[in-house]
Amino acid sequence: MNLSKYQCPNCRKSDLHADKTVWSCQNCGQQYPCVKGIPRLYVENALGEKDRELRDRFYNSFLGTYYQHVMPFLSLPARPAKQYWKGWLVYVLVVLFTVSLITYLTTLTLTKGLEAPITQLTFLLILFGIFFFLFKHSYLFFLFLLALPVKISLLLKRFQPAQNFQEIHANILKDLLARTDKLQLLDISTGTCNSLYRHGWMNLNADYTGLDLSETMLLQGQKLMAERHVPIDLILGDASRLPFAGESFDVVLNYGALNGFTNPKLALEEMARVTKKGGVVLFLDEQLYERATPVERFYFEKVLSSHNVIHRCPVELIPASLTEITVHQVYHFYYICTAYKR
Repeated sequence: MNLSKYQCPNCRKSDLHADKTVWSCQNCGQQYPCVKGIPRLYVENALGEKDRELRDRFYNSFLGTYYQHVMPFLSLPARPAKQYWKGWLVYVLVVLFTVSLITYLTTLTLTKGLEAPITQLTFLLILFGIFFFLFKHSYLFFLFLLALPVKISLLLKRFQPAQNFQEIHANILKDLLARTDKLQLLDISTGTCNSLYRHGWMNLNADYTGLDLSETMLLQGQKLMAERHVPIDLILGDASRLPFAGESFDVVLNYGALNGFTNPKLALEEMARVTKKGGVVLFLDEQLYERATPVERFYFEKVLSSHNVIHRCPVELIPASLTEITVHQVYHFYYICTAYKR
């Protein structure tokens, strides 16, 4: 492992010593333990409040454990039914089961009163468990409530982006593929590494680095990349205090995390700081398209953007060192922003 790109997040000096169980800063003495070989290069008490909350409440719990299934499900109304029929099947089965359970319990109570206490108690406990789970994960409650009306609303009009997701990536990759030098690529909030692996970046002649604050998520990323035989350096770290030296990367990515950071401005400044001159920054997150209906807006607020600090691309927060800034509304509820460091 090339340690020259790393710096201590505590003292900001590039003087780290690494082994399999702990990384140590030779300058300030700060130690960073490892999880299955992945160093925790962040200082816990320096984390932002929202960053810590999302890590502990979402990404190190249910959402993170089942991320590959839950995240596509949250965008259910915006996904083509033919391509994501399994998601709609789950939706229909859950709704039918819950409605049937309520109907049966109500009928049983009206017809037999309290003559079947064990049966009634059993179904009540099941129903209580469902509602407790949905109360704890309210974004799922609103998803089940709004998925169908939002889908109907989206079908009534057609959204056509000026450039779609694939075209934007293809244009950036075309320039990068023409480079003869070996590139350095950083994926911030890489999570399961799914976005990094799927969107064309594996075609580059590059060294890959992935950073995330969630241990649950990053261990899934470690497994995915090992199964795909992709060498990658994985780091548990804070996006608002990146443990990397300045101008270390040719490509800096962030898929679906910026809007939820405690301090998006600081995170953007860190992205710019670690990007080399001539490098590109690309980030994606939630943003409503202009002609969204009230029901679509309600779904956006309660489901997709419920955990966010900001709810659109923060163009005004992008540091002056990044230029040629372009915001693309690629889907009904998502944008991609690209910028270059010249």
